[in-house]
Amino acid sequence: MSKRQHSQLDGDRTGKRPRRAPKKHLYLVLDDWDTGFSIYKVDADTLQDTCTSDVQFGFPDPPVLRFPVPVRHLGMSFTAFGNSIFIATNPHCPQTPILVYDTEIAGITIGPSLPRSLLGGIDISVATGDTLYASTSRHAGCHRHRHFAMDDIISSYALHPDGHTIFMSAHDSLYQHVPKGTFSFNTKRSEWRWHGDWALPFQGQGYYDSELDAWIGLRKDGYICACEVASRSRESAVQPYCKIAKEKLFLKVPERRLAATRATLAYMGNSNFCLVDCVQREGVEPTCIVDCCVLHMSTFGLKYDHRGELQTTRHCSNSYVVSKHILSFSPVVFWM
Repeated sequence: MSKRQHSQLDGDRTGKRPRRAPKKHLYLVLDDWDTGFSIYKVDADTLQDTCTSDVQFGFPDPPVLRFPVPVRHLGMSFTAFGNSIFIATNPHCPQTPILVYDTEIAGITIGPSLPRSLLGGIDISVATGDTLYASTSRHAGCHRHRHFAMDDIISSYALHPDGHTIFMSAHDSLYQHVPKGTFSFNTKRSEWRWHGDWALPFQGQGYYDSELDAWIGLRKDGYICACEVASRSRESAVQPYCKIAKEKLFLKVPERRLAATRATLAYMGNSNFCLVDCVQREGVEPTCIVDCCVLHMSTFGLKYDHRGELQTTRHCSNSYVVSKHILSFSPVVFWM
């Protein structure tokens, strides 16, 4: 009898079953508390089952964590790695420690303070293997390259499917519609490479999906796109080929857009995504803080149709009336 058959019989005798992987959830961060932030744990299945066009007042479940800000009306930085959420409570102070919220045990620990290179806030974070790479949008190291100026900002980024090359696109800080180009950082070699005077077609972070074989990201005009993965080894004169879904997912009423915030996308695996967007509540004064905004939280899938066009599937959306106390803070969502 083979060892494999023998071990299977032993497993049947003892009644042991293979350990199931912990169920993942969406973790949503909001500035809906008058003295701080809240983290909500959301079941994606429940979100789809309760899909409704009605606007709900507040979330059905209380937050799993609330914590005050050390400096009133000052934003915080949030990033995720593994099963933990890293919280820079005062990203402008070099003495303030980072808080680490472990979602598996619902526990919080105190970590080290931010390094000086990250003072001002973590705008870019990418996990490669067992390492988290983080940067501000102005200090990604691109200013060392001859094509960039010190005041250029990183507007979009994505991890290459090789798992260790991070692509980033920069724009002029004053004229953000003017792309300055795209470069990459190889985390294994600590090596920068220039790729051309073009920009990734999405804003913020894009995510590689193996089924679509493309980077998926949000465009500024409210649509989602699938971008062909760029070559790691050569320059190009043109932007990689991009497909845009026909359905508009956010910015459906542009005049209700909050000027200092933007939508956030989370990748849930297997061509599934979560989109979070906060807009001004209809009929409410812009100076209002309590119950002033409507948070749209959507889950959806993506696929190519028979013509090869990108389309959304299983689109489900819920809307909640929420308070907002920091105008520059965009809601953050993680899948873990």
